[in-house]
Amino acid sequence: MARTENAAKNAAAPTAPPKPPLRLEWIEAGSLTENPMNWRRHSQEQLQSLRELLDDPQVGWAGACLYNERTGRLIDGHARREVVDPKTPVPVLVGNWTEEAEAKILATLDPVGAMATGDVAAYEALIAQVQADGLWVRDLLHNTAAGLEAAKQQADEDAAESDDAHPGLPAMECQPFEHYDYLMLMFRHEQDFQRACEVLGIKKVEVEYPGGLKKIGLGRVVDGAKAIEQLAGLTKDKN
Repeated sequence: MARTENAAKNAAAPTAPPKPPLRLEWIEAGSLTENPMNWRRHSQEQLQSLRELLDDPQVGWAGACLYNERTGRLIDGHARREVVDPKTPVPVLVGNWTEEAEAKILATLDPVGAMATGDVAAYEALIAQVQADGLWVRDLLHNTAAGLEAAKQQADEDAAESDDAHPGLPAMECQPFEHYDYLMLMFRHEQDFQRACEVLGIKKVEVEYPGGLKKIGLGRVVDGAKAIEQLAGLTKDKN
């Protein structure tokens, strides 16, 4: 009878809700352990600008650090941790990842963000609405706008050179007196080339010759019928 009552009590006892995969907590900055794999280095200009924004009563904390509770290490937010008093509670997104996943996040978080391109006109319209009282933030806005303008000019020049130099590679087109039964694909981005190698099953080959000499490469003659089947299958999957 007692065993039955205990079982009923255990069944009725509320269970703790599972932790969300990512949750926001306020944690003292000094208790957040730096990540030994952190590859980002912060200049004094960046730290001063960050400190100025955190001290701005209109801005303050507009973002959060990223922390892996499984390893007990920061993934993102080392600069924010550095510029505040160790006793200051700071907003932290807490997650739970393996060391392998932590390394992947650490290696890709900033580079993925850096892949975005800036619209010069949109940024100029934005900063026209920003009242920047601090010297460091004013310099930050000015330098960012100048950097966007320089990047745009360089991109325009590169595009013009590319269009002029390679309108379609006419020098490689068949001439009236020539006949070739082959197809060559030209890739302008490494990602597209790697994707083609994956789809067509092309793997890097390494051949070692006597004496220690090696030949490494991806050049390959691909069976045409097999390539068509693989590409057709890829198109079917998308549809």
